[in-house]
This record gives sequence, structure tokens and C-alpha cells, in this order.
Amino acid sequence: MSELRANISGIIKSSVIDGPGNRMVIFFQACNLNCMYCHNSHTIGLCNYCGICANACPTQSLTINKEKKQIVHNEATCTHCDTCLKVCPENSSPFYKKMSVNDLISEILEVKDFISGITVSGGEVMLQAEFLKQLFISIKNHPELRGLSILIDSNGNVEQNKWESIIDWVDGFMIDIKAHSPEIHKQITGFTNEKILNSIHYLDIKGKLKELRLVLVPTYNNSDDEVEKIIDLMKKLSPEVTKVLIKMRKHGIREKYTYLNEPNQDEMEDVLNRFKISGLNFMVI
Repeated sequence: MSELRANISGIIKSSVIDGPGNRMVIFFQACNLNCMYCHNSHTIGLCNYCGICANACPTQSLTINKEKKQIVHNEATCTHCDTCLKVCPENSSPFYKKMSVNDLISEILEVKDFISGITVSGGEVMLQAEFLKQLFISIKNHPELRGLSILIDSNGNVEQNKWESIIDWVDGFMIDIKAHSPEIHKQITGFTNEKILNSIHYLDIKGKLKELRLVLVPTYNNSDDEVEKIIDLMKKLSPEVTKVLIKMRKHGIREKYTYLNEPNQDEMEDVLNRFKISGLNFMVI
């Protein structure tokens, strides 16, 4: 049997914004949502080796081998201009790597003395749940790593059996709620949100939901009705769950979505006041 591998778009060996303490963050490639305001849109798709990125590369630093399904990246000539990311019709990247559990364990061991835990993010990590389970079991059973906490940063858009397969090995989950209305959620992400709402309730009941975040997108999810329904949802969650309000920022979003407007001060304050009146304890980012 061949060794299971995951598509990894990148690794940050030290982060203080992806959970408590200093953490290694592992970003997985591929996502099952298509959010308009996504800042990492090159992690949405998987490469189909079409060659468009190689043809567009101004320094000819990419070579495509369609038969072997490989992309060769010449780091010596690459200027990191991101042309390849901008032209990709699949919202993918030529730089993600296929890595095994042992590959990632080796990366973690290099920084184990400087971190308090691991956060896996994406893309959408739960699309590779089988790999995650193997990785988490290896971490929790490793004599030098078993003290590290494990957090998952997910969009929640998966069936309950995915959570059940790994929940015993995870210390907590951080989930986004893009909108409460399925119709508005589909406008923002391309998909409805029934699975996400179910995931939020399931993880909360299991005591594993650590953080629920709302990214405020003017004219989409900041209407009176929408905000009130999201607040009502948050109030039904355990008080231990951290509620977070995030200001949508245009930096890094795809060109076709630059018509989106960032929330102005009045729009942010309106929602902040609603949170305060409701009695919610929350953070603002």
C-alpha cells in the first residue's frame, strides 16, 4: 500500500495569530467553498497541469510534466511575481507539495521547543480528514510531541462523520460563519450553509468548538435581520466559545471581486453595538 500523502500549500513555523501561544500552522490545499473575499484564493483548487502558469511565467521558472503530473519550479530564477497565481483558472498554485505524515512530523520536530501547538488550516483541511487522523495520532503518540495542542481552522462545510473520525485527537476547532441565510451564504461562497450550521452545533455539543468568527461584508451579511440571526446563533453556543467579529479587508482578494467594499466605521460600530446589547463577549479583528 502506498503511503498516504496530503497536498500542503505552505507551513508557517511560528505564528501567534492562529490560536493560543506560539504555533506552527500547516496550510492544506483545496477548498469546498469559493468565498468572494478569500485572501488565499490560490489554495482553493488543485492543479490540472494545463501549463497556463508555465507559459505566463516571465522568467520561465516553471516546467510542466503532464505525464508524471509534476511541476518543476526553478527557485533560482523565480522572482515571486505571482503571475502564475493570477492566471491560474483553477485558483491553484504550482508550489504546493505532496507530503507524508512523516514529512510533517520532521517539520514539527525542528521547532518543537519553540511552539505550544499545531494549527491546521487551508484551503479546507477537512477534505483530507483521513490524512489528518493519521497525522494527529502520530503527534499525540510521539514522545517529543504529545504535549502539543492541536487546533483545526475549518469552514465547517463537511458531514458529521468527518468530525467524528478525528474529534478525539483534536483539542479544538475554529469555524467561520459567513452568513446565516442559505441564500446570502451562497452569494458569498457559492454554496449554501446547512452543513456548516450543523457542524457548529455538533462541535459545540461535543465541547470542542473554541472559536466562531463572522467576517462582516457590507450589503451581504450586515442587514438587521442577518445580524440578529447570527447573534441568536452565537447566544445559543456555550459561553466558553470565543465569538469574533472580523472586518472584511480587500487586500489580496481576486480582481473580479474588488468591487466589494470594506465595512466603514459606522457599519462596524452598528454591528458592534448589536453584539454588546445582546450581552455577547466577543473579540474584534
